[in-house]
Amino acid sequence: SSRRCTVWLVSMMYFSILSLLIGCGDTPPSKTDDTGTSSNLTTTSSSTTGEPGSSSTTTSSTTSTTSSTTSSTTSTTSTPTTDTGPCDPTPAVPGETVSLTILHEGISRNFELHLPADYDCTPRPVVIGVHGYYGSGSGFQNSTAHMDEHLEEHGYIGLFPDGVQMSDSGYYRWVTSFNDIGSRFDDGPDGPTCTSTPYPYGAYDNCPADEASRACPWGTSCADDLGFFEAMLDFAGERLTVDEDRVYMTGFSQGGQTTQGLACGLAHRLAAIAPMHGFAANGHTCGPDTALGMIQFSGTRDTIVPEDGVSDGGLIYDHADETAQEWAAAQGCDADLTPYPTAYDGVEGMVCMQHAGCDTGASVVWCRWDGSHSWPRNSSDGNFGLETLWSFFEAHHR
Repeated sequence: SSRRCTVWLVSMMYFSILSLLIGCGDTPPSKTDDTGTSSNLTTTSSSTTGEPGSSSTTTSSTTSTTSSTTSSTTSTTSTPTTDTGPCDPTPAVPGETVSLTILHEGISRNFELHLPADYDCTPRPVVIGVHGYYGSGSGFQNSTAHMDEHLEEHGYIGLFPDGVQMSDSGYYRWVTSFNDIGSRFDDGPDGPTCTSTPYPYGAYDNCPADEASRACPWGTSCADDLGFFEAMLDFAGERLTVDEDRVYMTGFSQGGQTTQGLACGLAHRLAAIAPMHGFAANGHTCGPDTALGMIQFSGTRDTIVPEDGVSDGGLIYDHADETAQEWAAAQGCDADLTPYPTAYDGVEGMVCMQHAGCDTGASVVWCRWDGSHSWPRNSSDGNFGLETLWSFFEAHHR
């Protein structure tokens, strides 16, 4: 199945190479809790136009996305005072992407943070974007979802976490993923989570010793990503003016699977989610019973994470329709699907349906399009997947 940034130059080279691998997403094989207070903070700024850093020693680097001019690279070191308020984005400059590292459970965890150019300390929505297998936060932001221009236009804050490497050496150092929770199991209430001959995706160094002998080798991380995402949101909330009622999460492929898997644990913080071409391992969809909207996307020609369950790599996912049904039941929605009109109906064959009348007031929507394993966009209609999920997000507040 399909499935960052550190300050060292070698890591930046690594992710440059990695971004070439992920392209529009991910390919199958052929396929503690501590946000801390500020200490020393180093930022490297390129071009002109992010977000702060801290948690013991936090390192950040920034890249511009809004200016067409080029300026010389500068490097500054600052030591923020410990009483900086939530409206102080130092050392970031609005309009930049900043690469940050926080310590969670004794492990350095990395993420990208993009602050819109018009950031003025008024409460802003937050969108967490979760990359797929082999991916990176930067890759998701710039190559998969192409979110920079969109978040500038709509003025929200972007958080793009990095998954953990499978190993520090060999081929597996290129593998990155998240702990989506469901893929930790070889079976569930609906049966096994793989066929009898699954592809051997490998075993993470951070998993138990018996991981390599599992019947269903999903090859996903055993890190506490639920806690990491909570810490990342805490970090942003302590530094920036976040609209806590408008926090959203989307992800592609294994990032969509992770979006699905962590939604119940983050239901007290999220207003809506949008898993893109990613479903829970067979029988492990979790639909929260508190108000949480969900719009999912699937491709009718996707064989990596297919609508009907069994992937090219022999992994079994919950079907797209049963995922929507599970959420609908939890949200108290109608059992039957009815049309959900969007501005992009018919584009690349896209049709969206909904389980309406939800008791929680949220919505549960399933959008299908005539796509393979890729983010829904094209040259003539633009980023219609992102536009559709954003319209859904705008309609959902906690």
